[in-house]
Amino acid sequence: MKNITFKNGDLRINEEEIETDDGETYIVPKGQLKGIRLSEMPRNISFDICAKVNDVVYLDTTPFKISKISAKKANITFEDSGRRKFWDGDIGFKLYMETKRDIVKNREKEIGDLKFESFDDDGDYIVLIFSKEIEASIFDEIIATAEQLIQEIEGTIELTIGAPFKNVQDTRDEADFSLTVIIPLLRKLGFSNVQYNGGNQEFGKDILFSRKTEFDDLEFWGAQVKYGDISGAANSSMDKILSQVDDAFKLPFYYMYTRKKQRISKLLIAISGKFTGNAVEKICDKIESNAIKNNIVFLDISGIESLAEKLRR
Repeated sequence: MKNITFKNGDLRINEEEIETDDGETYIVPKGQLKGIRLSEMPRNISFDICAKVNDVVYLDTTPFKISKISAKKANITFEDSGRRKFWDGDIGFKLYMETKRDIVKNREKEIGDLKFESFDDDGDYIVLIFSKEIEASIFDEIIATAEQLIQEIEGTIELTIGAPFKNVQDTRDEADFSLTVIIPLLRKLGFSNVQYNGGNQEFGKDILFSRKTEFDDLEFWGAQVKYGDISGAANSSMDKILSQVDDAFKLPFYYMYTRKKQRISKLLIAISGKFTGNAVEKICDKIESNAIKNNIVFLDISGIESLAEKLRR
């Protein structure tokens, strides 16, 4: 039995009727799409994704809608809008939205994974529209990608305009720390082609990124991101890091921007807490290869906050 049925403009997901104002765009709580395949989505309609609907539509992120390109490819359209009189941010609404627009345009030019659609400012409302195509089979992956992208752009805005840097200690978990602190920091440092790989299949590399060397070669980096402190005391955490370091350098990865298998040259180990109990020294002592040992960079909360402050000057 199909999870989605569509007949004469009537859309139902798991037999529950989905609201629409025009018969083309349907307001869908993301929880209702859990486990459902993109192939089931009818063509020529779109899903406006929300947190929930209960007389009022509730949003917990920048609004976005999903339309189907094929059974394994979707288009995500983001529509970020607001009014000056309702803005209460630390900086002006105009500066905030223009900065976001420029970040989208720069990313379209440098990476090509986003498409700038339009920017309109009538003196009261400001509307920014941009889009992204993604290959995925289920809606869970599409929605997760959209929300990760929103978090990454928001973090980049904070660093770009010098807004108060998000306190590392205020991040909720490893994914939040990666998306709102580490990835924006890497972009601000001049790295490009940043790819978030968080999950069970990252093979020691939560984030992949690259930079042009002085010899105009592309140098590939990986980042292993940890939430909390790393202790030098004998424990499974140390063993896991060593195993991931080994995997990170030995196992190739598919780099979405070059569409080829690559290997990293350097590895960043970034943590939201501190290295305690001589953890860095003990990790290095257990790595036999000097070539690997000399190409690992360690970054803790002190280093992160110091870099963020330096980049604002």
